[in-house]
Amino acid sequence: MASAQNADHMKALGADFTIDYKAGSVADAVKKVAPDGVDLLFDAVSGDTLTQSLTALKPNGRLISVLNDGKALHLPAGVRFQHVMTQPSVPDLDFLRELADSGKLEVPVSATFALADVKQAFEQIETKHTTGKVVIVP
Repeated sequence: MASAQNADHMKALGADFTIDYKAGSVADAVKKVAPDGVDLLFDAVSGDTLTQSLTALKPNGRLISVLNDGKALHLPAGVRFQHVMTQPSVPDLDFLRELADSGKLEVPVSATFALADVKQAFEQIETKHTTGKVVIVP
């Protein structure tokens, strides 16, 4: 799910279908691709997009969120919810570094900022409209 201007970027990352979250109901758009609904909804944006998306889940579907703890959600009957929090660890980060170094993991970089420009870097992140990581270098 992305705005129309980022559809090509999402397809380049491997998406089979893209949904323009600005062009109407997210659930309706999902149901055009999967008329019976989806088994799993992975939430990385929360808010109105998540609320709209809930109706696109199949009965007994599963919702996994990295942002929402589920306390304020009104989940359809039968929907299983899981909130996932991650904690970085040295072994996990070493593994990811090895994958990146070997070319098996690509990390798209949206913008690079000097340490002196850290304020602008955070302003860019806060727009929630980056197409990759924002990197701050010394």
